[in-house]
Amino acid sequence: MKSEADESKLRKRMDDLHKNIDIMKGDKFRITNINLDYIKKELLTPILMEKHTKFSSFDMMIKSSEFKIENELEFKDASNSTKWNEYIIKSTEFKNWNEMLRIAVLERATRKLMSKKV
Repeated sequence: MKSEADESKLRKRMDDLHKNIDIMKGDKFRITNINLDYIKKELLTPILMEKHTKFSSFDMMIKSSEFKIENELEFKDASNSTKWNEYIIKSTEFKNWNEMLRIAVLERATRKLMSKKV
């Protein structure tokens, strides 16, 4: 049986998560300066990719694109382009790259919160 203190901690975590989700829902929210390795390993997981795209991994999505992305600089150049957003619209359920990242961040936060013990 959980103590009242444990339940209070869990409620506070859930409230904090909901506040952050509300902030992230807005179109003005922008995600910048996330490195490619983190995006691949922590955000655009195979589960997320299979759920929301035609691809089994982010690497497969890149390989299927017209973009040559072999390093961080090439990725930043590509992901800041209009063609990248067009590719995201065509290849995923998202309306743009920022929305794809925003959903990935929310899903990661939910996974981490649910895996934490109170």
